[in-house]
Amino acid sequence: MLSNFRRLSDYPIEIQRMAKLKIGVLGAGLIGRRHIDTILACPDDAVLVGVADPAIGPDRFPQVKAPFFATPDELLDREKPDAVVIATPNSLHAPQGIDCARRGVHFIVEKPVTESLESAAALLRAVRASGVKTLTGHHRRYLPAVRRARQILSEGRIGRLVGVSVIWATRKPDAYFDVAWRKEPGGGPILINLIHEIDLLRHLGGEIASIAGQVSNGVRGFAVEDTSGAVIRFASGALGTILCTDTGLSPWTIEQGTAENPAFAYTAENAYRFIGTEGSLELPNLKLWSARDPQQIAWDRPLASTPMKVPEHDPYIEQLRHFCRVIQEGEAPLVSAEDGARTLAATLAVTEAGRTQRPVELAAAFRALG
Repeated sequence: MLSNFRRLSDYPIEIQRMAKLKIGVLGAGLIGRRHIDTILACPDDAVLVGVADPAIGPDRFPQVKAPFFATPDELLDREKPDAVVIATPNSLHAPQGIDCARRGVHFIVEKPVTESLESAAALLRAVRASGVKTLTGHHRRYLPAVRRARQILSEGRIGRLVGVSVIWATRKPDAYFDVAWRKEPGGGPILINLIHEIDLLRHLGGEIASIAGQVSNGVRGFAVEDTSGAVIRFASGALGTILCTDTGLSPWTIEQGTAENPAFAYTAENAYRFIGTEGSLELPNLKLWSARDPQQIAWDRPLASTPMKVPEHDPYIEQLRHFCRVIQEGEAPLVSAEDGARTLAATLAVTEAGRTQRPVELAAAFRALG
């Protein structure tokens, strides 16, 4: 009987400890550096096998022992990673993602998934044909407060969702605009910042059906917008409003409420309010509002507020570990490239609505993505 037993190494890989994921990073700018540091912080899950950037070399990263390359092709050809993080300029996301798909290399692509719906559709065709696993870098979905909020909303603890109010308002320093592309279309707060709010609204409130919007560059006068406002209609019938500006000083951004981005001063203020038929929820510092007596819900009846604490976790580390499980264990992706493309479509609709002065229905854009 004993001869029928085999060594652990003789069994299929799925019952053994998974090997560390070999990951390369394409782009060593601000967000690329965050991914590099995240991989280095997770030595039990992944190993950084290379970094590709035409302008930034190893002298800027003394903590990195992996080789640096001038081009993604060199990294992919030499190191043959299991996966990469695409953290290059937006216009490169689609061609680099398509190349990875053709090579069978899984990838996280930073937001926006691509710069246009046409390129997003091309990327998705390549992904579907190859079967590679993907994530879009909407890291806020991994925040513990966001995960808890999704649970609260899905459990119906505020009743049926009626509406959502969001403010993202901060004043970026003048030096931020020393980089030329940040003054040009595509470099403003809609695609850099508002896209995160749109993604969280889709994640927490359900799919978006249409968007009406206004866009202004009235403060700085650059070719790119500095302020936008949108009215959202969800498929459920709920409505939402968003104000997004990088010219106004305020305590109301999700970054300031969570301290997840050290570039923002922490204020502990809430930027999101979800309003339902039986209560409301503030985010990111969770506070649940409900009737003190659930049998007496009306404007003249007292309310109760319940602060809710959640543990703190680095969302980038949670994203990386989830990515490893998606590839190695078949876990469903929290925000795939396809999901990221739908967020892109909804975000671009704000600009389109501002240009045409008409609401944009999203059904056609979603169909175009396949």
